[in-house]
Amino acid sequence: MSRYDTDTLELDAVRQLLLARLTTPLGRTAVEALAPAGDVAESNRRLGVARELAARAQRNDLPPFAGVTDVRSWLSAFYGNEHNPDTKELAELKRVLRAAARCKAWLGTDPVGSALAQLAGAFPRVADIAEEMDQILDDRGEVMSTASPKLAKLRTDIDAAESAVQAAVRQFLANEGVRRYLQSPEPSWRHGRPTFQVRQEYRHKVPGVLHDRSSSGQTLFIEPPVVVEAANRLSDARAAELHEIQVVLAHILRGLRKVRADVEGAVAALVALDLGTACARLIHADGFLAAPVVENGPIKLVAARHPLLLGQKHGTDVVPLELTLGDPYHLLVVTGPNTGGKTVTLKTVGLLAVMAMAGVPIPAALGTQIPFLDGVFVDIGDEQGIAQNLSTFSGHVKRIARCLREATANSLVLLDELGAGTDPEEGGALGYAVLERLAARGTRAVVTTHLGRLKDFAYETKGAENGSMAFDRSTLRPLYRLVVGVPGASHALDIASKVGMPDDVVARARIVLGKRSRTVEEVVEKVVEARQEAEAERRRTMELSQAAEATERQARAKLNDVQVRGAWLEEEAAQLLDQELRAARQILEVPLREFGNAPQPWSGKAKGLLDALVALMKGTSLHRRRMKFLGELRKDSVVYVPHLRRRCIVRKIDRVREVVSVDVGAMRMDLPYEEISWLQPLDDGA
Repeated sequence: MSRYDTDTLELDAVRQLLLARLTTPLGRTAVEALAPAGDVAESNRRLGVARELAARAQRNDLPPFAGVTDVRSWLSAFYGNEHNPDTKELAELKRVLRAAARCKAWLGTDPVGSALAQLAGAFPRVADIAEEMDQILDDRGEVMSTASPKLAKLRTDIDAAESAVQAAVRQFLANEGVRRYLQSPEPSWRHGRPTFQVRQEYRHKVPGVLHDRSSSGQTLFIEPPVVVEAANRLSDARAAELHEIQVVLAHILRGLRKVRADVEGAVAALVALDLGTACARLIHADGFLAAPVVENGPIKLVAARHPLLLGQKHGTDVVPLELTLGDPYHLLVVTGPNTGGKTVTLKTVGLLAVMAMAGVPIPAALGTQIPFLDGVFVDIGDEQGIAQNLSTFSGHVKRIARCLREATANSLVLLDELGAGTDPEEGGALGYAVLERLAARGTRAVVTTHLGRLKDFAYETKGAENGSMAFDRSTLRPLYRLVVGVPGASHALDIASKVGMPDDVVARARIVLGKRSRTVEEVVEKVVEARQEAEAERRRTMELSQAAEATERQARAKLNDVQVRGAWLEEEAAQLLDQELRAARQILEVPLREFGNAPQPWSGKAKGLLDALVALMKGTSLHRRRMKFLGELRKDSVVYVPHLRRRCIVRKIDRVREVVSVDVGAMRMDLPYEEISWLQPLDDGA
């Protein structure tokens, strides 16, 4: 018997979700065989594949599955020497191998070490096999003339023989004395021979070989003597063609048997990829999470939901489950009224654990993790073992006994309505003993019950905790929210009164119940109310804290922006000063150079002033900064050209001429150093 009670947890419904998301028929068997992986590494490998495929699917980058059909139905029989595939089946296999080669290449584009790169390594190299089959078969399953030189020659002979038959037919039809007795001038092929339809009474008018007659016997199919020889050659050529085709197919089959491991490996890899793609759709289309599976640690469920409830009409209203099981407590006793969601809670915990270990994403939020469990043992429902002559209670006991025998500290046990179905005192005592055994073993367990004695267990036992399903006493409606830390009341008398039980009967029941029991329930209610108020206050405090943090972040961001803008303003001022200095130099340079041609002593003084101006410009910190910037320029650097008010890409630097070639749109321009800036103004939108 499996150590994972997947049937009770309704894993088959998850399989249906995946079947609807498959791309090819190959993935069906993998979905039907879905179960927890053999170890934590395999679980995470599958989840990694789903996560990375989902990321590529978000970019509309999907595996190239085109042409994939399910060939396994005959492939296993072929390799078992129980079936010889026909040409159409071989053409299907060729398309599958071609798709496998495409998928291997598609996966191989991912980084080395990624889950998809590892999956690519699982694909054998079958491109050569598919290419060889392409030379033999077309996609319809027809054997092509390129399959062998002999087949190509035979088909040439067939074409010639067909031409000879057509010539003989035309010669026969040229005889007007015979043609008048034919029902049609078009030949009818019988058993590969060209024949003509002749009525029974004209048999002696048309010579030839009788090949067939109609069902009424009134129409005969006769092959004229003039056609026989050409038809014989055509028949021989076609027989030789059929024989050569069988030789070619035998060659293909021998080759496929030699590469059995590669062929089966390619199919298996496509199956894994198809299953991974279906899982990926749960992530990118349904919002599921590829929650990590850890070697050890608690079960942590954050905003978890049961996947089947999401598919219902009001799936968006499902109350998420928040639960940590394993730290600080590993055993949770959940109490509360019927229809409050206790059983759904059990199934959600168990099903999501099994899904994650099987490599399937789960409906939960970040922060969720699942430990790799060596078993998930479940007793949910009240099926009677009729075949074993078991009552409802006996059936429960048998399943619980199995849990106690087989569960370890690394297992998960889920028990619904522990101690029910028999005398409450005895059922409570038995349930208490069961909880003691689970607690002593350290087994992770979630147990639901109505028995007050089992509520006491969690208070008295280290590693155990009470829980309840939230209930609105004012409206007597369940809230379907798990509350950890306090036990729940059954509210049986309140519910009975609301649904029509006579008031005097309910009143008498309260008297019989006794003051102590009512007081305990009232205390529990007050504890729950106080806890809810404390939780609401905690949320308000957290919201205020988050708002304060957000305000502080905004203030820091604004301060940083002011500092950055201040630095840029200084840069812009320096840039403006540099531009003004260079403009002044240009204004003074022209007349000073003209004065250089004047008589002495004026030419000497003009040259001295010009040299002093150049030295002054070169001595400024702005010039040194510019030259440092220009000295570090490289090809493909981005510079700012103030007079063009745009950024440009550097294509060439001539340091002798002090010229920079840049791209300006579709044009190439040579700009002197002076026209290149070392900064880009904040208000530039180029």
